[in-house]
Amino acid sequence: MRPRTTSPIASGPQAGFTIVEVVVASLVLVIGALTTFGLLSAATKNTQRAKATQVALNRVQQEIEQLRSLTNDQLAMTSTPAHSTDSLNPNYRVSGGTFALVRQPPGNYANMVVNGGSLYGGGFVSGGIVDPGPTSFSSGDVTGKVYRYVVWRDDVNCPAATCPGTQDYKEVVVAVKLDTPGNQSGERGYVEVGSDFVDPTDSAQNDPIPGANGVVTAQQFFLSDTPCAASGATTRQDITGDHLLHNTRGTCASGPQTGTIVGAPDTLLLGAPPDPDPYDPANPPLYDYSDDFYLEPTPDTDKGLQIRKDDSSGCNYVPTGATNPESQIHRWVTDPMASNFTMTEKVTIEFYTRTLNDASYPGTLCVYLFKRSEVGSPPTATDTRLTDKSTGFPYWTYKPGGNGLWPSGAWTRVRLTMDFNNAPYTIPAGNRLGVGLSVERSNTPADAIPIMYDHPDRPTRIEVDTTTPIDGG
Repeated sequence: MRPRTTSPIASGPQAGFTIVEVVVASLVLVIGALTTFGLLSAATKNTQRAKATQVALNRVQQEIEQLRSLTNDQLAMTSTPAHSTDSLNPNYRVSGGTFALVRQPPGNYANMVVNGGSLYGGGFVSGGIVDPGPTSFSSGDVTGKVYRYVVWRDDVNCPAATCPGTQDYKEVVVAVKLDTPGNQSGERGYVEVGSDFVDPTDSAQNDPIPGANGVVTAQQFFLSDTPCAASGATTRQDITGDHLLHNTRGTCASGPQTGTIVGAPDTLLLGAPPDPDPYDPANPPLYDYSDDFYLEPTPDTDKGLQIRKDDSSGCNYVPTGATNPESQIHRWVTDPMASNFTMTEKVTIEFYTRTLNDASYPGTLCVYLFKRSEVGSPPTATDTRLTDKSTGFPYWTYKPGGNGLWPSGAWTRVRLTMDFNNAPYTIPAGNRLGVGLSVERSNTPADAIPIMYDHPDRPTRIEVDTTTPIDGG
């Protein structure tokens, strides 16, 4: 048998790596590889972000150029966006009917131009077509949303005699918020660009005598479902469901009331109703603003406000009914005017209506315009009604044309232009402008006429021809 031999362990300069050395070397290689891959990943993400940011900037500039191609009358938002609680969302800067031009912290709030227009050459020109969004878009593998805003601006270099009020020109702001890719964490911010817009054909500076050539602002007030504040500015309340009829026969100091308790009128607000989702007509839903048991038809399908016909024929600003007269008149008033507000002759009401249960019947709606002064403690209201220029009556009436039947089958938009006597007429500072609605008995066989308002798709409003516009609306 041959003897077994063993190889000696190498030593000295010719010795190999020990296991520990191999492990350490492997760890160094792994750490180096991870660092390299991390750097490559970060570089890839940074490249993606730079590319996406450039796409956003290109999209913003494209949107601005498209908006600048619109006419002055078209340059108005179709609805008021809803406020967002997310500080990385552009709508975080929306507050009621205003938008913060300063981004962080939000400041320099300007009133948004919503469904706007102008009175030019004696007629109202409407047609706002700017969709506030958010509108989704994609460019290759980059996706995001576009937000658009149009606000009123004051030209401090234009004298008040030439540019009355603070609605001298419009500013457009476009924001693009990119979606966060799946390989990145954290919500991304947004980029924005703003641009001024002045239509030289409508500029007040081209009118040597203000108002002489028809350059007059159509100040808008929207009929809301929010009772007026006793003083200061009223904050629009969210509508979250059906509710009892507001008793609007008292003063703003009466506070919100229902039933037979005399309460505050609802408010004429400068901002249009907010729209939480412009692409979903079912959001917000329609609610019943007069959910009292005696105002429920059979079947119970009514929405909006039911105005019962009066107990006596004619248009009665003070209802003659002894039972629930609060349902026979509904009133809205503005907040107290901060300065004198001068109306030059025309007021147009645009409202949405249909018959109860879509039945077929005629009807007559009575419309009242009035100046309200509230004095004393507790305050009492003195209403001075404007009179129809053609009839001399302190009210206007609307009757459907054609077959005389009230609109049915769908909520229908109706416009009634009212010329009044003693123009120009001024609502003094501290007073309020008001509008009231009632139903004439003799030509309305049904129990009531429904009116819808304070809804983004049905923004019932009045448009006032004025030479002293309010900052907003």
